[in-house]
Amino acid sequence: MNSRLAALLAIALAAFGALATPSAAEAPKCISIKLVVPSAVGTATDMVMRAYTETINRRSTGPLIKVINITKKSATMDGISAKPDGCTLLATTQRLVADYLANAENSEWSSFKPIALLTRTPLLVVARGNLKDANLANIIEQALQDPNTVGIGEARSNLERMLLMSLEDASGARFRIMTYDTGRQSFAALLSGQLDIGIISASGAKRRADQKELQVLAVTSEERSTLLPDVPTLKEQGIAGDFGIDRGLLAPKEIPEEIVTEISGWFKKASEDPALIDRLAGHGTQVYFRESDAFTQYFENLTADWLEMIERAIGQQIRRQPS
Repeated sequence: MNSRLAALLAIALAAFGALATPSAAEAPKCISIKLVVPSAVGTATDMVMRAYTETINRRSTGPLIKVINITKKSATMDGISAKPDGCTLLATTQRLVADYLANAENSEWSSFKPIALLTRTPLLVVARGNLKDANLANIIEQALQDPNTVGIGEARSNLERMLLMSLEDASGARFRIMTYDTGRQSFAALLSGQLDIGIISASGAKRRADQKELQVLAVTSEERSTLLPDVPTLKEQGIAGDFGIDRGLLAPKEIPEEIVTEISGWFKKASEDPALIDRLAGHGTQVYFRESDAFTQYFENLTADWLEMIERAIGQQIRRQPS
């Protein structure tokens, strides 16, 4: 073989090797990956992210993922300004969209790169324990006839406001809305009989229903709750509602696509782990995995849907009252 032919063959083999083997840039080049959870240890978002990272880390040969809880308001902005190398991820819920639409947050979801949507946690529509004829059809009918007769609590949270509005929008009913500084205060008012209905977590609903302090009326997502499988969904009761608390991952916007694919793949594989599925189900949470492109479409659809919902609500009587 002459030297020219040998050189051409070497170039061809090198090019083939570059195509056949993974790029060195596919995985983040860091000792550990920081997954920022903008809520305290022990919260639902913290639980979900720790369940995933522990599942991934057990079988990973790459950088370990460490959950970092940051409760200061700048956590989201810090996520935008992080280096786009895959070494910093941000846990998120639909609150990012709700805060932006309410002009409470300057950062929009499109300021980030969606990595993967991970889970959905259904919510439960409940009624106070001593409410007579407490079924969803009766309550909706009563609220349709007179918006001031069915009281519901709302904490000062843009996401909670959007979810309550989603229930009103789906059912056509209008409730007498009492506002509270915290969800804990709203829940206490429901338990004491000051409110008629509420939207709460499945774990809270199950515990209080077992003690006869609340009556459980409906699940807000398409699938029934793993904690309360006998409770029908909104759709099963003729209301075209489908929502819960959705949790996923974001990264700085300029992160390379090959790193997005790599990290998303880790979380997708974890989503298929039976032990993780069972662990999440024990907290009333369902795997709801969507890869980067589908998660981006999710944000686009949610923003458009909520904008339309807000427009439909404009001009209606303001029914919010301070607690």
